[in-house]
Amino acid sequence: MDTAPTTETGSTPVVLDFTLTAADYAGALRTRRRITPQGRFVRISAVIMLAGSLLLLLLWALGTMAFPLQAVGTAALLCAVLHFQPELTGRAMVKATKGAGETQVTVDDAGLLTVTQAASGTVFWQRFGRYVESETAFVLLSPDRNGTCLSILPKRALTTVADTDRLRALLDSHLERR
Repeated sequence: MDTAPTTETGSTPVVLDFTLTAADYAGALRTRRRITPQGRFVRISAVIMLAGSLLLLLLWALGTMAFPLQAVGTAALLCAVLHFQPELTGRAMVKATKGAGETQVTVDDAGLLTVTQAASGTVFWQRFGRYVESETAFVLLSPDRNGTCLSILPKRALTTVADTDRLRALLDSHLERR
């Protein structure tokens, strides 16, 4: 009888085969932005810039000042850069990791074993502090408050609902869910 290998605590490892896309990176960065202090700062800054621009436009519309082209243009440009930063970074990451090819990640009680065409290595659970589940991926974040380092486990690489549940259980047993 064939059975899947188990880890020392008896749970079955979860194996994911995937190639990360720009959308995967962008989604992970947006997910991180939602839960970290740095991400909240970015969102609040964008709202303040937009509110300031609207106030300047209102003052212009009331005739109390000349058109604030420089201020409104700068705020609009900064907000656009902040909004599209995850997509731009995602594209850059895909270009930077193009030579790695297909990635295979085995998640077990020891951590994550990652194997690509270019390299392989194990990242132990202690390197992660928490994880976030989005619609498309599990995003593992480093323990520092801004989650500076992250690992992306796309859900599309999981073939069954049982795999998704096993992965979620492994993550829950080793990391805090946010």
